[in-house]
Amino acid sequence: MAAPGYFPLLVEGSWGPDPPKSLITKLQLYFQSRKRSGGGECVVRQEPGSPARFLVLFHPLDVRQNVLERGNHELVCPGKETFKLTVKLPPATNEVHGASKEKIPATESKAKEHDKESGKVSIEMTGLHEAVLL
Repeated sequence: MAAPGYFPLLVEGSWGPDPPKSLITKLQLYFQSRKRSGGGECVVRQEPGSPARFLVLFHPLDVRQNVLERGNHELVCPGKETFKLTVKLPPATNEVHGASKEKIPATESKAKEHDKESGKVSIEMTGLHEAVLL
């Protein structure tokens, strides 16, 4: 289950296995632009274990849907090159993280509380929160 109010998209591009260091910022600006990408409010995170892939976390759901429906996406870097982007829904979490619902992977996470009776763990994820059933 995604953190409340955030809806992820997986982004891959033509930048190869070693993306430019400023790419997260450029992707953030691109996907926040309604005019350029159909997007809006979002946060960009590099996918853990895959430096060439990124997760864009949109809020609300209709913003993610607008980006998916747009089809062709290109990130133009002034004076450099243009990257073709592929956007798609991330795979089911059970394939990636061992759970049955879609989750937002985070680079920093820690258990905050454990409620033995309900079997829930609250996890802080760089400003996002999520409950996971164990």
